[in-house]
Amino acid sequence: MKTLEKESAIEKQNEEKYETASKKTKLSRYWIFLIIYGLVIISLNLLAKIKAFSDFYDDNIFRFISQPYCRFTGLFPFSVGEFAIALAILIAAAAVVILILIPFLRKKKGFKKFASVYLKSFAVFVLTIFLVMTLNCNILYCTSKLEFNGHGDKKYGVDDIEVLRNYVVEHCNTLSQKMQRDKNGYVVYDGNVSNDVKTALNALSEDFPRLNGYYPNAKPVIGSYFMYQARIIGVYFPFTMEANYNTYMSTTYTPSVIAHELSHLKGYIYEDEANFIAYLACVSSGNEMLEYSGYLGVLNYINNDYYACVDEERYLEQIPIGEIAAFDNYCYDAETAKFLKEKKSVIKDEVMENISDTITDTYLDYYEAEPNYSEVTLLMLQYYDGILY
Repeated sequence: MKTLEKESAIEKQNEEKYETASKKTKLSRYWIFLIIYGLVIISLNLLAKIKAFSDFYDDNIFRFISQPYCRFTGLFPFSVGEFAIALAILIAAAAVVILILIPFLRKKKGFKKFASVYLKSFAVFVLTIFLVMTLNCNILYCTSKLEFNGHGDKKYGVDDIEVLRNYVVEHCNTLSQKMQRDKNGYVVYDGNVSNDVKTALNALSEDFPRLNGYYPNAKPVIGSYFMYQARIIGVYFPFTMEANYNTYMSTTYTPSVIAHELSHLKGYIYEDEANFIAYLACVSSGNEMLEYSGYLGVLNYINNDYYACVDEERYLEQIPIGEIAAFDNYCYDAETAKFLKEKKSVIKDEVMENISDTITDTYLDYYEAEPNYSEVTLLMLQYYDGILY
């Protein structure tokens, strides 16, 4: 009987040793995986510094990541990115709570096991975020800048900007007279903006091969009021590969903003390049509504750049921006703007604006990028070199 008890005790000890060894093996496998995962991400970020690699990735590889991604999230009629952000905040908050509770509940086996599994999973989640940002942002921010006709280093003078400025203003004035309007004078459009913009972008694929292929529908953001407070009318979600827009935006701005955000999905990550692609797609579409939106989308940038280069007298000698075009040249129409200003909110506009600015500045600093929306003027000067001047 004692012999049996002794053998049973030995077997139990062996089982405990085996379980301990097994746990150590599992732990070591987890850390090996985590280290390899982290090294892959670091390696990709180091390779991104080599322009030849980044350019090749953007031209030949990115589409095989973005297209399936877009098709999956495109199955959902709502913005997956909105909910993903909320979910990520909850996951991170839960990790913080668990870390706070560990000193008090570490002796409880159930909690200890749960905390271990959750925090290990959270570490993988964080690394996955870094991987997605690397593939969908960081490498793209290291690509060569877009330029035309070998004019990347060419300097343009005031006369060139003047010709371009007047060209854009003239088209805005002409097209403003052709728009269908409601009783309040606001532009109305009964077409499908998202589909029309996708068709226009695909039409450019002969000259810009990246633009070829599938496009998801641009999605309205449920929290558009918060976008208004943060001064945002469109946003690209790299985690879900979606193009999103503010539902309060005016009809005249919607096509160019959608085109801008969709171009990000094709690897045109720089804001000036996305602006230019949006402009070119809209004005080349053969659709007067899209054309008007395209010209209005760059009007402020070019007009402001020209105004900064000349004195008041010379500026007033140029083609004036028509009253109707000026009326349409706002991202929110007057009635919507009044409604938004009067709307009560839990968070003050100034707070949301500061949060947005902080996030944007941090994001751009991390990628060593600039909020270069207005550099679209330079791209247009290069593009029309030999055509307008």
